Amino acid sequence: MMAAMMLSITIPWMMAVWRLTPQSPTRSVVEFLAGYLLTWTVFSVAASMMQGLLSNATLISTTGVPNTPLFGGVLLFVAGLFQLTKIKERCLAHCQSPLGFFLTTWHGGRWGIIRMGIHHGTYCVGCCWALMLLGFVAGVMNLIWMIGVTIYVFVDQSLLKTPALSRLTGAFLLIWGAWTIVESEL
Repeated sequence: MMAAMMLSITIPWMMAVWRLTPQSPTRSVVEFLAGYLLTWTVFSVAASMMQGLLSNATLISTTGVPNTPLFGGVLLFVAGLFQLTKIKERCLAHCQSPLGFFLTTWHGGRWGIIRMGIHHGTYCVGCCWALMLLGFVAGVMNLIWMIGVTIYVFVDQSLLKTPALSRLTGAFLLIWGAWTIVESEL
């Protein structure tokens, strides 16, 4: 599901690879996507393992929803904090500039393009992991939540060229998380 969510965000990246490799654009796009999807697959396996551990620890239900409001509040707070970090800002800046990345980091050949896909995928995971973590607040199989996150990431990475939305989202998540934590203790 994560790969499907993130594929729409890679459209500008695939178009850039297509334009920069006129001899074999289709193969180059497939190789770039292979590296990108490999990165998201590794992240997805780790997230699935985390879901199992959280479920075994009875912190979340079998559907991935927190068993206590306190745990959901902590997840919201952590995601909010991350949205305000320099790491998030750096990853977001990378994700917003495909042409800049390719002009400064081009690696030729099959493995070079796959390597660039892995490199980009790593930044993409770095940019989005905290938002994916919020799947544990709404339920990991909540389709409406995941569509919302997909739209949010698309706007944040492809349409805006500023970290303003991330900062606003971070502040909102901090407030929501703090409110949820306080409410759970009353």
